[in-house]
Amino acid sequence: MRFTYLWPWWAVVFGLAVMAGATVYAYLRLKRPLSHRLRTLLISLRILAASVLLLCLLEPVLIEKKDITPPTHLLVLADTSQSMQLEDIASADGQETRLNLVNRLLFEPTSQFLAALASRFEVHLYRFDTQPYQISSEIGALEATGGLTDITTSIRDAAKEWRGQPLAGVVIITDGAHNASSGVVEKVAEAQIPIYTVGVGSPHPPKDLQISKIRVSPVVYMEHDVPIRVSIHHVGYAGSKVRVSLTQNEQIVDAIPITLTDAPTQVIEFTLNPQAEGIFQYVVSLPTLPDELTPENNEKAFPLKVVKTKLRVLYIDSRPRWEYTFLKRALERDPNIDSTCTILSSRTPNQLRNTLLARSNRYYPQTTDLNRIPRFPETLDGLLFYDVLIIGDLRAGMLTPEQHKAVLDFVEKRGKAVIFLGGQNSLGRNGFKSTPLANLLPIVIPPNGCVVRNEDFSPELTRHGMYHPITRLGDTQAKVEALWRDLPPLSRWLGGFQLRGGATVLAEYRADRSEIAIPIIVFQRSGLGKSLLITAEGLWNWAFGVWNFKDEDNTYPRFWGQTVRWMATRADAKQINVTTDLTTYSVGDEVQITAYAYTESYQPMADADLTIEVIPPDQKRFQIRTQADSQVAGAYTAQFRANQKGVYQIRALGADHLSSLGEDSTEVFVQSPLAELENPQLNEALLKALAVKTGGHYTPIAEAASLPEKIKDVRERVFAVQERDLWDNPIVLILAVGFLGVEWFLRKRRGLV
Repeated sequence: MRFTYLWPWWAVVFGLAVMAGATVYAYLRLKRPLSHRLRTLLISLRILAASVLLLCLLEPVLIEKKDITPPTHLLVLADTSQSMQLEDIASADGQETRLNLVNRLLFEPTSQFLAALASRFEVHLYRFDTQPYQISSEIGALEATGGLTDITTSIRDAAKEWRGQPLAGVVIITDGAHNASSGVVEKVAEAQIPIYTVGVGSPHPPKDLQISKIRVSPVVYMEHDVPIRVSIHHVGYAGSKVRVSLTQNEQIVDAIPITLTDAPTQVIEFTLNPQAEGIFQYVVSLPTLPDELTPENNEKAFPLKVVKTKLRVLYIDSRPRWEYTFLKRALERDPNIDSTCTILSSRTPNQLRNTLLARSNRYYPQTTDLNRIPRFPETLDGLLFYDVLIIGDLRAGMLTPEQHKAVLDFVEKRGKAVIFLGGQNSLGRNGFKSTPLANLLPIVIPPNGCVVRNEDFSPELTRHGMYHPITRLGDTQAKVEALWRDLPPLSRWLGGFQLRGGATVLAEYRADRSEIAIPIIVFQRSGLGKSLLITAEGLWNWAFGVWNFKDEDNTYPRFWGQTVRWMATRADAKQINVTTDLTTYSVGDEVQITAYAYTESYQPMADADLTIEVIPPDQKRFQIRTQADSQVAGAYTAQFRANQKGVYQIRALGADHLSSLGEDSTEVFVQSPLAELENPQLNEALLKALAVKTGGHYTPIAEAASLPEKIKDVRERVFAVQERDLWDNPIVLILAVGFLGVEWFLRKRRGLV
């Protein structure tokens, strides 16, 4: 306590003495007889009243120190990934799941675990798999649903919610099956939060048989042997005989009996020889053995895309220019392409009289045997040997009318592909503008031919080109942009033409920052086939590499490999196309769907009415909404979570304001999440390292009741000083008035007033 007006002590004593003396003197001088006791009482009441008033004049203040330390928070994270449903905990009734033990620890009325923590801390309960979800302690029980376990993200995200608050630490109850990232101990330690780990499960590997890995090329070729290498891992089954089966559409394709060796892993090999093109789903499976931990990892699915063995490409040009030399070399070096390259001279037979070219029918000799010089086929039957034609800078008269008609039928009626390398001959005054080939070009050549400009320039990708298989030269969008930005410039471009209605531009050039873009790479669907036009020369410069990627550059062969491969795929006449980002998913994954809508001229349709119908394995079909993709015109996205094991059928139906656009369908395969079962034993080493590194403590779940006392209180006490005026209080007034009132009442009764 302190006084606002602190007089010297002698002044206070002097004042009290004067007041007491005056009071005593006054009562001693009274002439009326009073008893000694009453006189003393009256004097005491007067002195007490005067003392209270004097105390008020000094304004006393009471000083209090109050503890305002905020509560300390404690986070409790319980693992609900699928490994927690494994049965490796011994109990009176046999084996019990790991999660049952966790539920008993957290929610059983007889368990005092959460109550003991709550007596010292403010407890917040979470469940987690790849991320944390806050839950109520009244939930009653947890279920194991997560397909992966991410301890790092779960701890970090949960701790972020309480940033700035006193945090005693994180109690994480798990089997340690971290499988979503690496470096968990180091990354969690960066947060500088004590981690108290509670281990659930047996640290000893249980008896188990599983398919740990399948090695196979995702793209294989028809009528070629495809090796499929399967790694089988087992614990505790050495000497057992099992049968490894390979199935497709629930039909056994092959089966191999094996005897499990003492080595924990052994590899077997299947051999396939696919006879048809397409994407197929295969499953490798093992039988379930006695006392096996779980049968969920006894099968594994994988997709296989089967394509033609080698694409046959015919390339014809008018002279042995650099473009021909570099493209011929790139085609010949591609192991997936069987190329035939030939040069047909643009000179007339009269101009070549008495020359070697006259003897070879104007074709440049490439061997000493003139009879083996490759020639452009005269008929459609001869062209059908090839999958893709590449027509260089030819003049119209270099091919016969029959050859022009054969090329047209080759594309429009037989669904094949042609690539035009436009130049001043083919797109000029004497080019293809008045021939049947003009119908295949995605442009309309002006009457006097296209304008030719000799200048170095760098094309830029359009919005379609950024994502198209032909021009996507990198694995990520950032690398695609960087590669196209740093590509060596081209040396010549042609312009002055008009695009046809169904043409799609993949790359363009804006001369001198003009608003009018010059299409450089253009394609269109022609009948049942496709045609592509490159309205520039100098692509061979790309063979010298991209400056910033020289050590890993394969830009030129990759561009032509992607171009030929995409052009060779059959043109789909459907106006609706639906695809998924993967063909195989794990239970609980989100399936990403992309659907494309086109007009009758195959222009992207931005206002289509699309419906996506999903038929899960239980046949209880449902529909999901689509959303227009802001990056790609005519593309629509949707997603759903695959919660059942088996085959999902996905069907897309489209319509515009007037009529139906048709439909398309695909299917995906959903399998059990195997990452949770690859190392099913308790990862005690990880949990101990995590606790030691962060200053926490590791406790087996059987001893979890002792953990609350081991959690350190990290609070630093905070006190607040409060001042309270004692003089400005009704009690003081009551005391003063009370003392004076009693004195007056007693004096009144004695007749002293």
